[in-house]
Amino acid sequence: MKLELNKSKKLEKLKNRYLDNGYVKVENALLSECAEELYLNIAKQEKWNLVFRNKGIHQDFNSIDVQGWDKKHKDDLIELIHNQAKENFQYFYETIPVYDIYYDNLMPGHFFNEIVEFLNNEDTLNYFREILAAPEITFLDAQITRFKAGHFLNRHNDDVQGKNRVAAFVINLSKEWRTDWGGALHILNNKLEIEQSFVPSFNEINIFKVPVDHVVGYVSPFANGERLSITGWLRSGKNPKKL
Repeated sequence: MKLELNKSKKLEKLKNRYLDNGYVKVENALLSECAEELYLNIAKQEKWNLVFRNKGIHQDFNSIDVQGWDKKHKDDLIELIHNQAKENFQYFYETIPVYDIYYDNLMPGHFFNEIVEFLNNEDTLNYFREILAAPEITFLDAQITRFKAGHFLNRHNDDVQGKNRVAAFVINLSKEWRTDWGGALHILNNKLEIEQSFVPSFNEINIFKVPVDHVVGYVSPFANGERLSITGWLRSGKNPKKL
């Protein structure tokens, strides 16, 4: 699978929108056949990490194992997550850590590695550098994410000391997503009001500066689709995983 950007996009207009607002939406961002193949490869994946926080500490569970739990065990987990979300930063969704998979050589030959190589080739880096007017960007890290009914990511700003995050990005790969299913990316203003919302879509990249408060809205219990995306950060400085 060879991934390619849709180079017909007018980057000057996108750059002006980003510089004016601190965020921008890039529609039809990949060549259509590349976006389709990327979607098909991700949608068929069976193994995902179910992630959340417990007392401020990140947790990774095997999502297949969790599916096999009895109802009480599942209900107890949801109660723990919701209780801690009332007052603290919390999230609950599924992920595949492709950045770690690539640099730790965990799955040689898998298409996950092609995603990381695509995100970090010079064409892609220059594409983002130009839109953001940020020549200091040196690499991208990323994860594949899947939000289903009951999943969410509450308010945070992505500003982690030492990560050198210039901006965040979301490559949307959701098909036939209904707005009333939730799961939108909400960009907040200084009053913590919603300034801009990006509904899950297909072959669209959302980019927003770091730091800025944002959330991924709760996915409704009646949602029967999957919010699929590749998410990550455009970073400056040395890639800590690259020798």
